[in-house]
Amino acid sequence: MSNPAVTLVGDGIENPGNALALLDAARMFAAGCRLRDTKDVAASDAVQDALGGQACGITADEIRAMHARIIAFDNISGAKDVYGFRAGRNFAVVVGNERRGISYQLRELATDAVQIPMRSRRINCLNVAAAAAVALYYLCGAPVRPATARRDPERRRPHVVLMGAGDHVELGSAIRSAAAFGWTRAFIEDRDRVWFGVARAMRSEGRAAARRGRNDIRLIPCSIDTSYGFPDVTVITSERNGVPIHKADLARGPRQLIVIPDEGRIDMAAEACARLGRDVRFAHLDLPSGEGVYRYRLAATIALAEIARQVGVRIPGVRGPRRPPLTYDRALDRLIEAPGDVVSLAELMDY
Repeated sequence: MSNPAVTLVGDGIENPGNALALLDAARMFAAGCRLRDTKDVAASDAVQDALGGQACGITADEIRAMHARIIAFDNISGAKDVYGFRAGRNFAVVVGNERRGISYQLRELATDAVQIPMRSRRINCLNVAAAAAVALYYLCGAPVRPATARRDPERRRPHVVLMGAGDHVELGSAIRSAAAFGWTRAFIEDRDRVWFGVARAMRSEGRAAARRGRNDIRLIPCSIDTSYGFPDVTVITSERNGVPIHKADLARGPRQLIVIPDEGRIDMAAEACARLGRDVRFAHLDLPSGEGVYRYRLAATIALAEIARQVGVRIPGVRGPRRPPLTYDRALDRLIEAPGDVVSLAELMDY
């Protein structure tokens, strides 16, 4: 395997599905991907097939020999926010086991520690592959400013619809990301019936990916015929349509709807976008040109991370103004009052 300018390192990854998603995240950014494989995840048939006979293991000494700059990407004490962090052009970024984080050995080896700011009090981390995609997007891409400190950032938060996901685990991971970045509700267009009214096994896997036992986000089911009625709509795709997301205004508040379609299933050029709202714009993920692998959880989490950056953070020590509960346009009443998807921890334990 070559020695690329950027290497994504998975440290102690346990789930073969996450290992495969890490490989795909690296390919999105033309980066290398190696595993410090203390859990033998590379021995699984699925990972072996994806590697095509290539070796992917790496040791701490080999990481040090490949890159002078090693970035531990984890929510640890002293970590800097990824927004606005300048990594240079040659580095390794290390992501860790979701339960234990990055090992002590690699944390000691790291020259920098960087994190994604979380907004939720209950969901304090993303899926490891989704986190890796966000890391590579901001560390490899155009520089952006740190999140703006505001008196009341929640006034800038738009609504989000996760549209047409074709896989329950990919959608579950995207839902987890939405909650982690501060959303308390999201619209779900479940066209392929991977979330609502599914078989028990699929339901359990999807809810596990969403961390539904701790995730209290309200999910509002919508159909392909739903007319949303928002005055401002922004559709985010990986195709180069519109402006890059960091140049788009993605924080216009509750009057704005952000649409994140699963492009593995949906061709937005063929969609009736007029049903989404009055003024529909497009923005795109600023990805490297060339062949990449599309995964919904990766694209959706990058989009949600950028919206969260633009929404901003509360000024430390300053309370937001008191205000009455949010009201919504009459056109949205039937959506907001629709039966949501709320699963209690007690119910989840019955599975």
